[in-house]
Amino acid sequence: MQIGYWCDIGQTNQLNEDSVLCLTLDMEFSSGKKSAGLFIVADGMGGHNAGEIASEWCIRIVAEQFLNKTLITPAKSAGKITTNDNPQSILKNSANTANRRLFERARKNKCYQGMGTTVTAALIIGHDLYVAHVGDSRCYIINERETMQVTKDHSYVQELVDAGLLTPEQARTHSQKNVITRALGYYREVTIDSHRLNLYQGDSVLLCSDGLWEVVPDKKIAELVIATTEPQQACLNLVNLANQLGGPDNISVVIIRPEHLPSLHEILAAETRMWRDDQ
Repeated sequence: MQIGYWCDIGQTNQLNEDSVLCLTLDMEFSSGKKSAGLFIVADGMGGHNAGEIASEWCIRIVAEQFLNKTLITPAKSAGKITTNDNPQSILKNSANTANRRLFERARKNKCYQGMGTTVTAALIIGHDLYVAHVGDSRCYIINERETMQVTKDHSYVQELVDAGLLTPEQARTHSQKNVITRALGYYREVTIDSHRLNLYQGDSVLLCSDGLWEVVPDKKIAELVIATTEPQQACLNLVNLANQLGGPDNISVVIIRPEHLPSLHEILAAETRMWRDDQ
């Protein structure tokens, strides 16, 4: 798979509280070997440097928990991992563990009280995409057919949009647009959203913090991703555009283009033929 990523401080902040992780590996199942990747964007918050610490701890703990659940005898496996467990459950449980550990560290150390972080973690295995999500960082699937926002923001303005009191356009400029309603580390227990989707030929997966999507419209994000051949260059182009538009927050972007994906057109055609044969 092709991967690009960038984490930028932006134009107005003195500290970068975002953290990014990109981890690629081989996985072996009873059905055979598949390439896989774990990708995380976390946007920290809290007093002093606690936000920076929260986001860094988050990605470390999620990655550590994920590997602990799947790694088999490192010396013998040459870096390959295998699992009989449900990847979606492993990813969700890893995020829950991160939440509990962050909460306990904040409870025991006054310097970390009030710290928290968003997390958007994507696990790609073959043509399967698994996502675990808390907060207002986002995951998109982008292709020439559509731009799909996989995750839903846990924020005050999103609740207003859901209630029909704001339009998505009004939410972008609302005075309380940065108030999130769910994050890792604030409470002992948190609800983790999780998703499983299929990826098809031409799909790009994009993870980002609100420093990108609050500044650059979804349509423009998709245009740049589709028009740029290399994912790394696409990330740089998006970050540069966000900075040109003011860069009011830290900006993190990860773009993944899995290879050897099935063709959606061919799958739909095959399903249509099967449906006709059944008539």
